[in-house]
Amino acid sequence: MTAPELLAPAGSLEGLRAACDHGADAVYVGVGPHNLRARGANFSIEEFKDCIAYCKKSKRRIYAALNSMPGDKALDEIEQLLRACSRLKAKPDAFIISDPGVLTLCRRFFKTTPLHLSTQTGTFNGVSAQFWKPHGVSRVILPREFSLEQIRDVIVRARIETEVFVHGARCVSVSGRCLLGAYLGKRHPNWGDCPQPCRLRYRIAPQEKDLDCGEWLSVEEEFGGRDDEHRAYILNSKDLNTLSILPRIIATGVSSLKIEGRNKSAHYVGSVVKIYRAALDACINDRDRYSVLPEWTDELNRLDHRPYTTGFYGGDEYVLQETGFSQTFSSLRIVGTVKAVTMAGEAVVDVKNPFGFNDVFNVLPVRRGRMPFDARCASLTDMDHNPLNRALTNRVVLLTTNEQLSVGDMLRKEDATRESRKDAVKRSLDESK
Repeated sequence: MTAPELLAPAGSLEGLRAACDHGADAVYVGVGPHNLRARGANFSIEEFKDCIAYCKKSKRRIYAALNSMPGDKALDEIEQLLRACSRLKAKPDAFIISDPGVLTLCRRFFKTTPLHLSTQTGTFNGVSAQFWKPHGVSRVILPREFSLEQIRDVIVRARIETEVFVHGARCVSVSGRCLLGAYLGKRHPNWGDCPQPCRLRYRIAPQEKDLDCGEWLSVEEEFGGRDDEHRAYILNSKDLNTLSILPRIIATGVSSLKIEGRNKSAHYVGSVVKIYRAALDACINDRDRYSVLPEWTDELNRLDHRPYTTGFYGGDEYVLQETGFSQTFSSLRIVGTVKAVTMAGEAVVDVKNPFGFNDVFNVLPVRRGRMPFDARCASLTDMDHNPLNRALTNRVVLLTTNEQLSVGDMLRKEDATRESRKDAVKRSLDESK
């Protein structure tokens, strides 16, 4: 069985490093504002240059997303961005595009760089996939609404590289073509400015006029308290998690397995990549004996997520929505990342959140094939080897543990505020009504 590419999101340089270090074959990033993450921390040209350099050094591929549906003014801005990118010494391995105008500009400045067609364009059949090939598209990103049979059909008919989402948040609209945000908040999802109205709470109320075919229901936004028995998050999609059907997805012949989450933290990205790397390796090594290990499930359940589903791939099309308040917050908090290891075996740690001497960490290791493990802090000093009782945020410290640490390892601790965070979000939602 041929191993498909494992493709990870990166919304920051830290996230990009986490993806590469924990097993991604490639990463995709947003450069400038026109990549469907208008309010995200997108990369500048200089930052993009650093991203390319890190990926080349790590022998990973990097794809630049320019997949919004731009108007003429935005298209002019994309032209200037591509002109600036063309002056860089190193180039991305592909551009992710949706719009024919953007495609034309990419070809003007990058004659041979591969183009990947975003799911936003909507490639729903093999003939459509074939249509794009003469225009320079070498890969199509298929809709999340496809079944495995449909994925296989497109691959057989079009004979083109394909990419499918395997994990992360899902959109209630077909291929992300939603206009609800534009109607309600004047923020246009197809320009990367989605306010996510699908995540709001709504109320179902009978219409005033009775219809002959029965009691019809209309939907209006719900302004009552959170204990109102009629409240419902009726447009709220579950998160995609395909570990249980990964061998079936790979058997379709897909070229790339994509993780969603450019707005997610480096911790989230590193954790999800770690698990899918392990699962993908296990599947390729022995497909017949593949099974989802409990430690994989435990790790994904400890991250911020909504209830999981295998989506249309796994035949869950009738249970894709989660109508109650359903967001689960991570039970883990990053306290530090190992930036180097001294000759004496001390870990140089960039402190993200405070921790104390003798604390027990849960370590997300970069070492391939090793699952998260616990380690106790045995020594803690500043960089001049002065003993510390506590490490403070945004400092760099030296520590040793009862386990050997490696560069890129993430040190985590249980987050005791998890439940209070969930309650706070609920209160915020209520007050917003």
